[in-house]
Amino acid sequence: MAFRIQLPLSTCVLLVSTLAAPSAFAGPVADPHATNAQRAQAARKTAANNPLCSYDLLSSYYWEIGDVTGALASGRVGGRINASSMMNVGSSSKWLYSSYVVEKRGDVPADVPFLTFTSGYSHFDSTQCLDSGTVEQCFPGERDLDEAAGHVFHYDGGHMQQHAIDIGLGPLSNRPLATEVRTGVGNELSLQYTKPQLAGGAKTSASNYAIFLRKLLVDSPTPLAMGALLGSHAVCTLPGPDCNASADVLVPEAWHYSLGHWIEDDPTTTPTMNFAYSSPGLFGFYPWVDADRKLYGILARQSGNLVEQDAGYVSAQCGRLLRLAWKTATPQ
Repeated sequence: MAFRIQLPLSTCVLLVSTLAAPSAFAGPVADPHATNAQRAQAARKTAANNPLCSYDLLSSYYWEIGDVTGALASGRVGGRINASSMMNVGSSSKWLYSSYVVEKRGDVPADVPFLTFTSGYSHFDSTQCLDSGTVEQCFPGERDLDEAAGHVFHYDGGHMQQHAIDIGLGPLSNRPLATEVRTGVGNELSLQYTKPQLAGGAKTSASNYAIFLRKLLVDSPTPLAMGALLGSHAVCTLPGPDCNASADVLVPEAWHYSLGHWIEDDPTTTPTMNFAYSSPGLFGFYPWVDADRKLYGILARQSGNLVEQDAGYVSAQCGRLLRLAWKTATPQ
């Protein structure tokens, strides 16, 4: 399930003016002496006062920042969403599936094109994926041979759907699919599928997704193999002379893509100390792990606005500001 960049004009002006402001990304540095209380206060002020984190832009949401021990700070804007609110996480499903694959199969070269969206299976039609269907019924298996031959990045659910069919998950419907994926990412997670769609059908809560994210961190007591592979097999995603990617632009920044997750590493919009791995979803769910694998975070919301096709990316703008506020102990 993909998210598209179709911002309303007012939002475009807001984002461009913010990113273009020299003071916004002028090379801030982490404050190693700040207390967690000071960091939490900075994040809360950012959520309350920064236009990119406003209720007017994001509607109701819950945010959380934590480490391997659990949540260190959290907050709610609008009051409707909390840590236990179950919601469709859209493309955040991709991180779950890729982690399941790595846990079950290891770092298998044949899997990489499917998990980095360079396999050529880029013609997924979500309307064919019925709630009551199976994994294989969701996808006819059409492949773009030119994209496959050129290893072209194309953000599309077909890659993972075909991969799931290839490894034997084709006959599974929603409930057995969720049971199977939990065997890889953690049976303690409350995880459902609203459609048997690996790249976008998962439903869970912020508190449950946080359990998964903590398993990716350094020193996790219950580590997942994906933790050590974050950022590996990276491919470029912004089409241009030096990047063989689909013209269907999903993120208007020079991020890279790894195994079912983005690498937020564009230095023109994000200082190096705030680089992260993430998987924004169509409905606005935004989970991340910082580049040092010491922190995780979530911005959880459920956009019901069909015009807001960019909900995941808009959430990422706020989420990375909260991350930056925490690291610098300075409101953004």
